[in-house]
Amino acid sequence: MIKTVRSTILFAALLLSWSGSMAQSVEYEEGVHFSELQIPIRTRNPDKIQVAEYFSYGCPHCFEFEPLISAWHRSLPEDVEFIRTPAIWNKDYQVYAQTYYTIKALKVLDVAHTPIFNAIHNLRRRLNSPQQMAGFLKDFGIAPEDFAKAYNSFGVRAGVQQADSRGKAYRSGGVPAIIINGKYRIEGGMAGSNSNILRVADYLIEKERKARTSAGRSREGS
Repeated sequence: MIKTVRSTILFAALLLSWSGSMAQSVEYEEGVHFSELQIPIRTRNPDKIQVAEYFSYGCPHCFEFEPLISAWHRSLPEDVEFIRTPAIWNKDYQVYAQTYYTIKALKVLDVAHTPIFNAIHNLRRRLNSPQQMAGFLKDFGIAPEDFAKAYNSFGVRAGVQQADSRGKAYRSGGVPAIIINGKYRIEGGMAGSNSNILRVADYLIEKERKARTSAGRSREGS
């Protein structure tokens, strides 16, 4: 399974290297390919252009998107910060969101993130309870009692609450979605496809980069 995942990510990386260059020569239109948020969201690091992935482990479209965004976000330049925001729309998504912050706290996010998607959507495993998740994560060296302690910790619960607040501010009609620098929302329905979501994201990242450069020059000249 690991070999298959690596092959998929490699193919996605090759696809994105082509699509990224294509994005630089295409003009995308607000209201057609992406939406501008009516109320911008403050990002945690003003020195970086923030890219937020809005997702859920339970979402089949997010599962299909995962190889693409996994390859893409690893190639982002130094001035871009990538974060994830799990959607919390129902009890199952609540468990998935809390699990995301749990495996992040336990420092197994990099090795467990994609396998959770695979287990739910390829292997058809039911992982919509903390007990089921704890059983699954034993294969990653996480003892059930350590999972339970982290899952119910203040830090994890705070992360879930913050994700819920951000998700509401995104005002997204579905997942996956990408939020660029707290200003722009890209969804598959507008972009047209998962790969095109990332083309639009590349375009908006460059748009933000140019705006920062222009603002810096204006301050220097005043």
